[in-house]
This record gives sequence, C-alpha cells and structure tokens, in this order.
Amino acid sequence: MRNGLSRARLAARFASAVLIAGVPAAVASTPKAAPPTVAGLRCEYKVDPLGIDAAQPRLSWQLQSAERGVVQSAYQVQVTRDGKTLWDTGRVASDRSVHVPYGGPALESSRRYTWRVRVWDGTGRASAWSA
Repeated sequence: MRNGLSRARLAARFASAVLIAGVPAAVASTPKAAPPTVAGLRCEYKVDPLGIDAAQPRLSWQLQSAERGVVQSAYQVQVTRDGKTLWDTGRVASDRSVHVPYGGPALESSRRYTWRVRVWDGTGRASAWSA
C-alpha cells in the first residue's frame, strides 16, 4: 500500500473522518426546542380577581421555557368583553412583563373583562396565547 498504510488502517482512518464530518449534521438535525409559554398572569397582583379598583390596571405575566437563558423580546396583550376585543397592543418590542398598564378605553364598573398575552423570545419564536 502507499505510504505504508494497510487496508485496515485506511478503513479505520476513513471511519474516523466520517464520524468527525458527521458531527455538524447530527447537531443540525437536533429537534428544535418548544417555543416559550406564558403563565402566572396577574392583574394588580391578583390571579383572576373578581374586582379591581384601578382605572388602568397593571398586568403581569411570566415567561416559561424548557431552555435556559430564554428572554422575552416582545409581547402582545388583548383585553376583551363579551367576546369583543376592546384593546390590542399589537406586537410591542419590549422585555417588560411586570406592571404593564392597561391602555384601552375606559373600563366600566360591574363588567367582566378577560385578557390574554403572548410573547416572543429573543430568537423570534412566538408563544401560544395564554389561557
């Protein structure tokens, strides 16, 4: 054989080269992590409050992810009454998730309102809407 290498040694070197060359492909085919989720919704520090004594209640939530180091890069909040959207922030580029003030039309006393939020992480992945 050339350079004094036997067929067995050539085969071993070829196998090693294939394994090394295959590493990036294996990393690239790693399944993508699930997008972040939103939990811990609070309105004026309360979970599902029956009444709020604030004209512009402050909304808060928590970002959750199975990955480490995930940060929020944007959010969208919607407030509804009787199935109609009263306020939609649209996508807001912000890492803020605590005490986001309600900015829609005046809220009426003795009315039931619901709200939901979704967030985007630093890579642009969007969460599902909160429950």
